Amino acid sequence: MKTKKKNRFLTFCFSLLPGAGEMYMGFMRTGTSLMVLFFLSIFIPVSLRFESLTTLAMVVWFYGFFHANHLAGLSDEEFDMVKDEYLFGINDLSDGKKFVSRYQKWVAAVLIIAGVFLLWNTVTDIAYRLLPDFIYRAMRIVGDYAPRILVAFVIIFIGVKLIEGRKEQLAQLESPQSAEESPNGEKEAKKTE
Repeated sequence: MKTKKKNRFLTFCFSLLPGAGEMYMGFMRTGTSLMVLFFLSIFIPVSLRFESLTTLAMVVWFYGFFHANHLAGLSDEEFDMVKDEYLFGINDLSDGKKFVSRYQKWVAAVLIIAGVFLLWNTVTDIAYRLLPDFIYRAMRIVGDYAPRILVAFVIIFIGVKLIEGRKEQLAQLESPQSAEESPNGEKEAKKTE
């Protein structure tokens, strides 16, 4: 299907549902992936009973809304140059092995986190039926705060890794300069003079 600019008012109306505005303009791959991402960002956290992650759906909604309206506002030449592609490199999904090998760590992390939350929620549901009320309430309190603590540790870990990576980059940038200033570097400079 050839993409083409359409009625701005209808584009605005369709852009209220992430992906629908893009689909209306003929960007089926972009629209489909955006719509799937929006609904998954609601369905997965709700099914895992981690509803606070549904705030990601708001980010996807805003992205979809502004993306569709931005496309509608492009000039005809710019609009013709826009490619209809799946978001986040999902084009690789046709070759599942290639996609998994490329994003193996991310896929593993998402699966582990989802499994932990699903297991925790199942155990607390069983405990509710089997254990006395005060033990269940204690488990529920821990369950309410454990995800926040886990997310806090993950954020701290990522921050530390970013700082370490930045220090390594700075050290690599400084190492050629320090080699020039070293006694060997001075001798080489004197030889060239």
